[in-house]
Amino acid sequence: MKNFIWDFDGTLFDTYPHTVTLLHEYLAEQGRHFDYGALYAVCRENMGRARVFCNADAAEWAEFSRREGEIDRPPLARPYEGTERVLSGVFDRKGKNFLYTHRDAVSIRYLDRFALRKYFTGFVTRENGFPMKPAPDAIRYLLDEFQLDPAETIMIGDREIDILSGKNAGIHTCLFTDGNPGAAASEAEYTAGNMAELYALFLG
Repeated sequence: MKNFIWDFDGTLFDTYPHTVTLLHEYLAEQGRHFDYGALYAVCRENMGRARVFCNADAAEWAEFSRREGEIDRPPLARPYEGTERVLSGVFDRKGKNFLYTHRDAVSIRYLDRFALRKYFTGFVTRENGFPMKPAPDAIRYLLDEFQLDPAETIMIGDREIDILSGKNAGIHTCLFTDGNPGAAASEAEYTAGNMAELYALFLG
């Protein structure tokens, strides 16, 4: 495998403690108290469903999103252990790393914060305006723009929409399950529980 297309939240970075804590705290400020575990589970599944679950209106969700986008607000989001080893391993073997996320460009700021951007060739974020996963449009754009061979390209993510977007684009797929209780069943070709397993699968 030469070309690695990475999801961001829950794959490269463990952002969920940051996201869920800030949402939990904000809702409490509004007088709405939710079980943290239930909130974590629904956020891990889909942020759109999380908004419905919380019954948050547009103004409330915008304020939460503003707070969540402040990368210095604790608890801080960090790369999973071993992330740089995998990214640098791809880079050192003349492979290419790409980011494909529904998150906005704050994801690139995170990469800059931890000196990981240098390992990436291209990025697709919310600002690009592609249809959301599992639509294959963004991956097809990367394949065309960077002349990637689908047979040597893989989509790696923590949710089934990541896997389906890869399958719909005709590339390989790997489910990343670190800390994801809902990731047991998947159509992914490969499964990795952490970055060490990913390294062993594709770079070892």
